[in-house]
Amino acid sequence: MFLALGWLVWLLRELKRLCRLANRDRGRPADGVVPPWAYRQPDPLIYSQQYLQAQGFAVTWDNPDIHVELASAPGVSVDAHALRPDTEYLVVARIWNGSTTAPAPGLPVRVGYLEFGVGTTWHEVGKTKVELPVKGAVGCPALATVAWRTPATPGHYCLQVELLWDDDANPDNNTGQSNTDVKPLNSPHAAFTFPVRNDRADRALVTLRCDGYAIPPLESCGTSEGEDKRWARLSKHRAERWPVPGGWRVAVNPEQLVLAPGEQADVSVDITAPEGFTGRQAINVNADIGGDLLGGVTLYVDGTG
Repeated sequence: MFLALGWLVWLLRELKRLCRLANRDRGRPADGVVPPWAYRQPDPLIYSQQYLQAQGFAVTWDNPDIHVELASAPGVSVDAHALRPDTEYLVVARIWNGSTTAPAPGLPVRVGYLEFGVGTTWHEVGKTKVELPVKGAVGCPALATVAWRTPATPGHYCLQVELLWDDDANPDNNTGQSNTDVKPLNSPHAAFTFPVRNDRADRALVTLRCDGYAIPPLESCGTSEGEDKRWARLSKHRAERWPVPGGWRVAVNPEQLVLAPGEQADVSVDITAPEGFTGRQAINVNADIGGDLLGGVTLYVDGTG
C-alpha cells in the first residue's frame, strides 16, 4: 500500500513537471526573449502625403497636423504663408498613434524645412521628444513643439516633420509636409512659379498633375456604423473624385521634365477662375517619378468677384 502511494506521489510530481515544461514551450520565453503574445508595436503617425497617395487617396500639402505659432505668443496660430524673415516661431506638430496596445514613450520628432517647391534641399530646424500614449488615451494626439528662427532671406518654406521610431508597426506614415502658397486672382488669373528638383540618384522623368482636393468638413462619427458607411467615408477622399473643378483652367508649363540627379528647374502654373468667382480654391500640383510621389505643392487662389 505504501509502495503504491509512493508511486502515486511520484507520478503527480512528474505530471506537474511535464506541464511546466509544456507551458514554457508554448508561452514562457527563454531568458531575455519577449514571447509573441506579449510583443506590441506602436504606430506613431502624422498626416503623410506619400503614404496616403500610395493608398489611392487625394492629398493636400496644407498639412492639417502642422501649424506655426509666434514664439512671443505661443498657442496662437499665425499665417504660415506670410512668415517674417529672421523671426522666432514655433513649429507645432500633432502626432497620433494607430496602436491601441503600445505607447511610444520618448518618441523623437525631427523638424526641418525646404525651399518652396518640389524635392528641394532639406535644412534641419531641430528635434524634440514627446510622450505618445495609445490610441484613444488621454494625451493622444500629442503635440511636438520645436523653435524655429526663419532665414534672414524672405521666401516661402516647406515645413517637414519626421517621427523617428525604429520598432514601428507602420514606418510609411511617419513623414508629413506643409507646402502652400496663396495669391489673389488678377482678372481672373493667378500665376505661380516654383522649382522642381530631382532628389534621386538617377536621371528621371518628372510628371506634374493637378487636382482640386481639399479636406472636406468633418462628419460626426455617430455611436456605431457598419463597414459600408466607413468605406463611404473613405471613398470621399479617393483621388479620382477630385479633378480640377469645372470651369477652372490650370496650365502647367512644362507638364513633364527630365532632370539629372540633383538638377532643378522652374515650373510655372497659371490658374484661371470662372468669371465672377469669390472665395478660395485649392489647386494641388503633384510631381511623380514613375509611380512614386516626388512631392507637391498646394496653391490657393483668392477671388473677390
